[in-house]
Amino acid sequence: MNRRRIRPEFDATTANRDFAVLRRGAATLDYVLALGVVLPLLTVILPLGRRMMQLVYEMTTTLIAWPFM
Repeated sequence: MNRRRIRPEFDATTANRDFAVLRRGAATLDYVLALGVVLPLLTVILPLGRRMMQLVYEMTTTLIAWPFM
């Protein structure tokens, strides 16, 4: 049975530290994404969604009432 030896120079804390360095400033980017992209999309989508629900309601009531007209 041939087993591989773990490299002694590899340390989990070193890997975590390297990942933390790469991740630095990501929270700021998350806030920018939320404020700069998601909120403007919500301001457009919410009124459109309300209008779509109103149109679906009108179409449904028209289809139900049509045979009785």
